[in-house]
Amino acid sequence: MMMKIINQHPKQQIAIRTTDDSFTYEELIFNIEQFSQWLKNHKIQSVALRCGNQAEWVFIDLACQKANIVFTPVPPFFSEFQIDELISSVRPDVVISNEQLSFYTEIQSPFSSLSAYIVALERPRKLPKGTTKVTFTSGTTGQPKGVCLSSENQVNVAHAIVEAVDIQSPIHLCLLSLSTLLENVAGIYAPLIAGGTVWLLDSEELGFDGAELFNIDSFLSAISRVQPQSLILVPELLQVLIIGLSKGWTAPAELEFIAVGGSRVSETLILQARALGLPVYQGYGLSECGSVVSINKRNHKVAHSCGQVLSHVSVAIVDEELVVEGNVFLGYINDENTWYPTKVNTGDIAKLTNDTIEIIGRKKNIIINSYGRNISPEWIESEIMSLGFFQQAVVLGDDKPFCIAILVPLNRNMPERDIDQVMAQVNKGLPGYAQVKYQVNLQSAMNVEDGLFTTNGRPKRHAIEKRFQKEISTIYKQSKANLELS
Repeated sequence: MMMKIINQHPKQQIAIRTTDDSFTYEELIFNIEQFSQWLKNHKIQSVALRCGNQAEWVFIDLACQKANIVFTPVPPFFSEFQIDELISSVRPDVVISNEQLSFYTEIQSPFSSLSAYIVALERPRKLPKGTTKVTFTSGTTGQPKGVCLSSENQVNVAHAIVEAVDIQSPIHLCLLSLSTLLENVAGIYAPLIAGGTVWLLDSEELGFDGAELFNIDSFLSAISRVQPQSLILVPELLQVLIIGLSKGWTAPAELEFIAVGGSRVSETLILQARALGLPVYQGYGLSECGSVVSINKRNHKVAHSCGQVLSHVSVAIVDEELVVEGNVFLGYINDENTWYPTKVNTGDIAKLTNDTIEIIGRKKNIIINSYGRNISPEWIESEIMSLGFFQQAVVLGDDKPFCIAILVPLNRNMPERDIDQVMAQVNKGLPGYAQVKYQVNLQSAMNVEDGLFTTNGRPKRHAIEKRFQKEISTIYKQSKANLELS
């Protein structure tokens, strides 16, 4: 399906650029066909790929689509346990990797930068018919969960994004890992459908160490060097752009569209970014819908919303929960009870006004404090993050008299008195029952490897509460003691 589309573009137009190389559409097609033939020669039906953002990633992905072979990207931020679970679940015929894997049988690789290994696992995988990609989320417990997608599902999403963004032959810089479905579909497929150019830089060039950004200057310099027209960011990276602007960095004049998603973004942060001249548009999506469901557009941008529903799906609100129909996944791998759904219950509490989605919070995350008040932690977290002082903020307080926050300052040396002042500013904008009375300040970020965050950047609240139970318990006990003394 994608091959037919990209075959229509001028053959000498640049499709992919890296720091050291570039590939025209003609060369892209050649590499796809070559690898597709390699797959057929080796009678391979399922491929798992373990590497960073590089041109070969795209060649392999699209070759698998062309050959109707199952493709499974391995997230680079997965723990070894999660990778083992992924391999055990998918049972690929071959693993292609930029690392040496001594426990598999190596065969000749079609790419000089990657090695290929045959995987011999006895029990067959169970996939719904039509599956060409298995994209993994870490699940609420840290155990990977494989979402099965068809080529048609992904291409439908990409076409709808092209229509919504409306940039002819865009230059797009991929900042997120290609194993992230959002970047895969919206950052690779959509620009290629539109006849654009996709820039791929490795994690070191972008200033990343695993999933964590460690060098802001490298990150901003990469954007300045490429001068893209479009970017995809999570809220944490939008904060980085805002910090850069405040310190004298200048965003490229070519930037036309910055999509922000992954978690709820505060209206304050969106307005702050726009006031600084960043063309920021919040969106919403999930893997079970092939990624993007809605996004703000240049002719329709509402700061507190996730934008208009895209043309390839329809949505409804049922008992306050957002339900998506029309272009949904095929089911979860090895779980036949989930196969061939017609709709997806997102678990997100939302409002729908004139086909525009506003996310209120997660249905299962709602805090009910000891006074019977219902509180969405995402609401408070987005207000905390909007001030630009924190890398992470997780609000807890279910069945308690007040909320507390687990905080990771951007400046690890930020004095506690300064943190207290920032939190006092946050509390001024919140009703009394939702104010954060105390916080736990951390010196290092919570992450996927620790089992405290999902791969798409959402906190695992129960795991976080368990990990910091001692600190949390001390806060509530001390508060109770103080109350008894007053």
